[in-house]
Amino acid sequence: MELYHRYHQPLYQAAYNILKNRDDAQDAMQEGMIVAFEKLNQFQGEGDFGGWLRKIVVRKSIAYYHYNKRITRNVELENRTDLSEDPEKGDTHLPLFNSKELDQALEKLNDRYSLILKLYYLEGLTHDEIGQLLNWSYSNCRTTLSRAKTQLKKELYERTTA
Repeated sequence: MELYHRYHQPLYQAAYNILKNRDDAQDAMQEGMIVAFEKLNQFQGEGDFGGWLRKIVVRKSIAYYHYNKRITRNVELENRTDLSEDPEKGDTHLPLFNSKELDQALEKLNDRYSLILKLYYLEGLTHDEIGQLLNWSYSNCRTTLSRAKTQLKKELYERTTA
């Protein structure tokens, strides 16, 4: 119980960031904890125990995502300027948007784009980690993220010009 009490809040938050549904996030977090307890002997002490638990819960959350194919997309990306391209490449940065505007734009994206944006920007996963979780190649991950950012920028631009 001590492990549960120590880690349940950050694990729940990680699951909620992906699923955006309280019940599903709670289920994914709890099932992830059960899997972790069952496989506790596989943790070899290398790295952070909390990080190991988090990976399990994130994988379980992604499984829920794929199974349910329903995510409420009111994602809080809070004025992420890193969603815009490098200005040296000739791309312009997006103006700052509030979270409601970002949420509305994200609702227009397909599930695949929404998921990769969440994993990369909210969870801070690398392309390699996302590729492993979703069974995608490294290049597919980078391409999908690039397309998701482009699509998000297009949605946001359309909102400012409407």
